[in-house]
Amino acid sequence: MPGSRPPALPAYFDFLIAAYRSGHAGRHVHLGYWDDPPPLSAPVRPGEFEAAQSRLTERMVAFAEKRSGQIVLDVGCGLGGTLSALNEAHTDTSLVGLNIDRRQLDICRSIVPRAGNRLSLVEADACSLPFDFGVFDVVFAVEAMFHFPARRRFLAEAARVLRRGGVLLVTDILVRCPTGPTPWPVEAMQAVIRRDYGPWPDLFVAGADLVSMAQESGLEATIDEDWSQATLPTYRVVSPDPLPERQERPDAGAVFRWLHTHGFLTYRMLGFLSGG
Repeated sequence: MPGSRPPALPAYFDFLIAAYRSGHAGRHVHLGYWDDPPPLSAPVRPGEFEAAQSRLTERMVAFAEKRSGQIVLDVGCGLGGTLSALNEAHTDTSLVGLNIDRRQLDICRSIVPRAGNRLSLVEADACSLPFDFGVFDVVFAVEAMFHFPARRRFLAEAARVLRRGGVLLVTDILVRCPTGPTPWPVEAMQAVIRRDYGPWPDLFVAGADLVSMAQESGLEATIDEDWSQATLPTYRVVSPDPLPERQERPDAGAVFRWLHTHGFLTYRMLGFLSGG
């Protein structure tokens, strides 16, 4: 049915799309990045979170070389935050946004390409990219891979559509199975994450696993940065309860806040070079 949510899309996107359309949210649908992270106890200033989200996008876009004539793909392009930033930062660039959700692509259509830039939008699955071999100079996947059917399949597809010497730039939320005392049974935590943030097919994945998967497809890791502390203040907005462990029936935000603060969740930024 037109305008409905695909079954492979997290339910929270219904809220994000409605918030954007009502003017209560911007294009960014990811965590924020703070250069000087405030403590979780600090009050949130007006506009602070939105600025931190923009900062994360800026940092990602900065990794993409500015070169005339590039073709750039943003997989899981959301509401167009990365596409919009690329459009502002780059010239003479072909921008392609891909998503399984037509509603998000419809929002991206409001991006007006700068003179010399071109924008096209494609409705497709991230693990079955409808492009020929070696088309793109840069591929982005910002805070999206964990929703794809399988990270390994996406990485293989990204490697296939990148030209030799092309670059894949990703951020990923990596969860490690908790050990020791936990406020809730591990099985219950998994169920809550998949209920609120799912689909999340590969829940427990380490950074080394991600690098290994990429290497299998001929991608060489060239950037590996831990952004866990820089993104941690996000929970002041998305899960403000300072003691989530006291919740008998937590939501996924509370579970993630506990995992993140106890070192069982890391936020990684990785760059890969294609061997072609």
